Amino acid sequence: MTAGSFVDPNSDIIGRGLAGRPSLETALAWIDAVPALPAVEEVAAAEAGGRVLAALVPATRDHPEFDRAAVDGYAVRAADTIGAGGYSPLGPASAVVVPAGRPLPPGTDAVVPVEAVQPAPDGGIEVTAPLAEGEGVERAGRRLSRGAPGIDVTGRPLRPEQLGLLAELGAGTVFVFARPRVRLAVRGAKPPDADSLTPMLRGLIARDGGVLAPGQGAADLIVMAGRSGVGVDDDGAARLAADGGWLDLHGLALRPGGSAGLGWLGGVPVLLLPGEPLACLTVWELLAARLLRRLAGRADLSCHPAAGVLAGRKFVSRIGSVDVVRVRLVSGRAEPIGSLEGGGLAAAARADGFVVIPAAREGYAPGEAVTVHFHGANDP
Repeated sequence: MTAGSFVDPNSDIIGRGLAGRPSLETALAWIDAVPALPAVEEVAAAEAGGRVLAALVPATRDHPEFDRAAVDGYAVRAADTIGAGGYSPLGPASAVVVPAGRPLPPGTDAVVPVEAVQPAPDGGIEVTAPLAEGEGVERAGRRLSRGAPGIDVTGRPLRPEQLGLLAELGAGTVFVFARPRVRLAVRGAKPPDADSLTPMLRGLIARDGGVLAPGQGAADLIVMAGRSGVGVDDDGAARLAADGGWLDLHGLALRPGGSAGLGWLGGVPVLLLPGEPLACLTVWELLAARLLRRLAGRADLSCHPAAGVLAGRKFVSRIGSVDVVRVRLVSGRAEPIGSLEGGGLAAAARADGFVVIPAAREGYAPGEAVTVHFHGANDP
């Protein structure tokens, strides 16, 4: 798709304010048509926490590299323990102390745990049960064999335990997707006496895999927050046009967040977000997060939904608009917080997640199944 080539066949929105607002599905189609970024870079594996793998990491060696003790104990020959029992303990001909993780001494093929031996009269040890060959032993290559996919989580941020596995696999570097550069311009936060948008959006950009572009430097995504509507001071669309950009879509059939816009500036996608904090957050979660994660090479594009949660109270909506309602779980049931028209960040901060009510529904009755999108489910 070339910048500005998107046309919504179901809306007469373009160039005419916010009349005939297009659907959320139309906006999602616009988001998914933005070309992904191909940039990949090589970084030190130990510094790759939270980065998104661009290619699977093969095992460069067998893991473990040798037969080793799986428990702290004594390395023995299994054949020397045949016939051992509680009333007829046997003393192996050779028993070598071996800590867990150490190679098996030559001539041994089993490890008896420390707690499964008893002292022998001659100062050695006795076993009270026979061992099979390989018992208490972790064979070479049991976890991973050389050349096998060691970590195949392409499209997902690396977690701390995966960094540990990379070290065990001997991976010095890994290939990851470059972080998308986001130019952030916050104007006209509502209420105007407290800029809650900047810290919130900075956190969301970092969470979803982006980095802030310095000043007017090169960017892969432009986020404009505030003054997105059609009021006397809502000049976001006009300022974008003055800079040579445009909006393909302006206004959505969405509450909160209906004044959002999607467009282009110099070949870079632009998201125009509302200045009201909860509306801004809603548009981010439904649209901006999806776009930024796509640009970052991530496979998880949105909050992971949990279907089948029962509504604890009535959800009120109206036909023709997608409504997003913040919820808390109370005794396992989803209960709405605040209202579609208000509640602000106080509602979002108390919420466990949110429910998206389709435009064709008037809400949900108590006891009806809903899908809850839980906060934090996508975090690296």
